[in-house]
Amino acid sequence: MVMSEFNLSGKWRYSVVSLAVLLCIAAVGFGQVKTGRLIREIVHARSLENTVTKESADRNVSIYLPPSYDSTPSKRYPVVYLLHGITDTDQNWTKPWNKDDGYATLQDLMNKGVADGKIGEMIVVMPDENTRGLGSFYVNSSVTGNWEDFTANELVVYIDTKYRTIATPECRGIGGHSMGGYGALTLSMKNPDVFSVAYGINPAIIGWAADLTGETPGLINVLKFNSFEDLLKTRDLYTIAAVTVSQAFSPNPNKPPFYADFPFALVDGKVLPSQPGHAEWEANFPVNMVKRYRANLAKLRGIRFDSGYEDEFKFIPANSRAFSAELARNGIEHIFEEYNGDHRNRMWSRTGRLYNEILPYFWLLLEPQSVKK
Repeated sequence: MVMSEFNLSGKWRYSVVSLAVLLCIAAVGFGQVKTGRLIREIVHARSLENTVTKESADRNVSIYLPPSYDSTPSKRYPVVYLLHGITDTDQNWTKPWNKDDGYATLQDLMNKGVADGKIGEMIVVMPDENTRGLGSFYVNSSVTGNWEDFTANELVVYIDTKYRTIATPECRGIGGHSMGGYGALTLSMKNPDVFSVAYGINPAIIGWAADLTGETPGLINVLKFNSFEDLLKTRDLYTIAAVTVSQAFSPNPNKPPFYADFPFALVDGKVLPSQPGHAEWEANFPVNMVKRYRANLAKLRGIRFDSGYEDEFKFIPANSRAFSAELARNGIEHIFEEYNGDHRNRMWSRTGRLYNEILPYFWLLLEPQSVKK
């Protein structure tokens, strides 16, 4: 595997964290039960009621409880929130993608990691935040609903109330893939009092770059359609995503059928930025949010993100490099890695990044309360 890494002041972070890991193990421990338990329940979201696009306010949420959860009722656990990508649901984490080596789901990897001492016991929460337009981008929208409020407030309160979590930011992390990577990075920078550690896996829509510009055919082709049903027939993700992202970044409740302002328009045969859509997209790009949220970013205990050299969405590695550079310019400590892989192929199995990089990173940095004493 080829990897490049950026980490400001990394030596002091890992020297401090190594002690925290030992204390975490002593405080949280490893249960004798071999496997954890996966629950899927429905959480009602007041933040998603009465939306223009008629989204369901009853959301499926998959919850992984670690092996010792049932046998040790006095124990509390750190929590990781995992956010899915566009077109996906919570079950993209919990249903096998392949049969590689028998570890192709989140619960399989957690069970194996705990049994081998590679990952400590954590609760993992995976909400379904798909929309009728195929993705929420985890932002508050006047069209699809207040997804940020649901994720960072309602859902966290629900989980902390119902399950034995360690309900502090120091013990709460957020990660996600693609659209979920965008959500993890932006929700953490907006809510450092809720999440202290963030991991973006191939994070999408960080800025304009590569195959995401005014020259991207899908961003103009979308203007030809008069219904989402007809749009879906194109099977072109960029064209469909133009609606998905616009309903999130530049919603317009008074502009049917898509209820959004698009970022570009065709004027006299030329593609030009179209306002207010273009400006609203740019305001939601993480690369443009760093200065605005610099103080919040500085509060986070860990910021890490990655991208595959061979990602079929070329803008993702280009954007990730730009985001890393912007964080560095603003003095924000972080880790950015590039690896040999595409958008999904290195995630699963015991040789994949979830098992070897992502879950261990959360375990390394999520600190039980006893560490503070």
